[in-house]
Amino acid sequence: MKYHYYLPIFLLLPMFIQAQATLVARGDKAFRDLRYVDAIDLYQDALAEDSINKATMIKLAESYYRTQQYDASLSWYHKAIQADAAAATDTVLYRYAQLLAMSGQYPAAAGAYRQYMAKGHPDEQLNNMAQIYENNISSFYKDTLNTQSRLLNINSGYADFCPVFVRAGLAFVSDRPRVQAFKKMNGWTGGEFLELFYIKDTARIKDVMLRTPELEDVLSYAPQDKIVNDDNDPKSSAGSPEIAVNRKLNYRPVENQLSSRMVMVFDNRLGGRFHLGPMAFSHNQDTAVITYNYPAKQGKNGVSRLQLQFFKATRNGWEKLPDFPYNSPDYNVGHGALHPNGKVLFFTSDMPGGLGGKDLYYCLLTEKGWAPPVNAGPLVNTAGNEMFPYVSPEGVLYFSSDRWPGLGGLDIFSVKLEGGYKAIAAPQNAGAPMNSRRNDFGVLLYDHDHRGYFSSDRRGNDDIYRFSPVSSAQ
Repeated sequence: MKYHYYLPIFLLLPMFIQAQATLVARGDKAFRDLRYVDAIDLYQDALAEDSINKATMIKLAESYYRTQQYDASLSWYHKAIQADAAAATDTVLYRYAQLLAMSGQYPAAAGAYRQYMAKGHPDEQLNNMAQIYENNISSFYKDTLNTQSRLLNINSGYADFCPVFVRAGLAFVSDRPRVQAFKKMNGWTGGEFLELFYIKDTARIKDVMLRTPELEDVLSYAPQDKIVNDDNDPKSSAGSPEIAVNRKLNYRPVENQLSSRMVMVFDNRLGGRFHLGPMAFSHNQDTAVITYNYPAKQGKNGVSRLQLQFFKATRNGWEKLPDFPYNSPDYNVGHGALHPNGKVLFFTSDMPGGLGGKDLYYCLLTEKGWAPPVNAGPLVNTAGNEMFPYVSPEGVLYFSSDRWPGLGGLDIFSVKLEGGYKAIAAPQNAGAPMNSRRNDFGVLLYDHDHRGYFSSDRRGNDDIYRFSPVSSAQ
């Protein structure tokens, strides 16, 4: 009769295995569908039942990486590699090295990069990066004595990035909660889809640590604003990821942020079903180029790709121009940046034939329209990712790269262009404080490139910062 005591265990074991397999299968589907927030929940539940499933550990780690939760991502990659050295495939080892650098563990990152290169991936940039991590990381901090950066009060605690001047104000990209007839959630982050926002006067943009009398009536703690929304109150639906419809994981509170009455949607008529932005303007601001998602998942693997769309300013608003001829449902074309002379468009794409994951390309404007894209070449592009191009008023190309030697993640670089718009030398790392261990991108410059704005997720979410010489007032 003793076997009766064991019977429930044997009966439940197949049910347990089936339930665990179901969680993994659901997590895998969410991962394939780019719903990383859902994938994280499902993989965590699966690993609670089977803590040594290395394939699930790695997918959980990558899901954390893609939702900007880098410490958790590094932890799970480390657990997977510790559990089984065979888990350190080339792809895993490269990501592990990136995350070690993003956590400031530079000697360990150098070692991981060397292991990756030893597995049949020789790379000049990675070799230089490893050498700097071992011997000369301080070289990236030499500008901190002369340049300062400040977190700004236009940030919301959600993702805010890629500013651009609009008349006397500033437009930028954000996924902050907003009033919508039908709520749409971005399964990638758990937040809202990206939208373009606008503040009319840059004079209201201040360091978050400043609480000046002239701002007293427009900051989110102003008494008259509490009736509408208190962005800094954890009980407010617009200030808490726990209560808000937006359940994004990366919410980071911002002190003294501008009232929601001061920051508005740039133009409701420009919105689409999915992401909207970044945006760039021509020198006289009569033409805009905006990054959109394709309207339907009609491309390869059913993914809605990025595309560029041009608009012309009219008395009745922004008029849509013919589609950019090099958009494709099978690859991304985005992050448009117009040269100050209006004759050249730089953009990011993962179209076939590039040097790496995402490359920078440019098109020349002719009498017949935009000429075919030209790869920016090996003095800009690498085997990694180059994104977020910007051409300053001085004609210098700025962009972000995760392969040229830097502090970690995406770093901001600059390169001078020759008459044919090719780089004349290898790019220069902007160094700290513009760059950090995390992702730094989305540059906007003025005053002969001595002052400006940039974007960074160094606090755990994308924020907009301003930089200037140390001696100048903010």
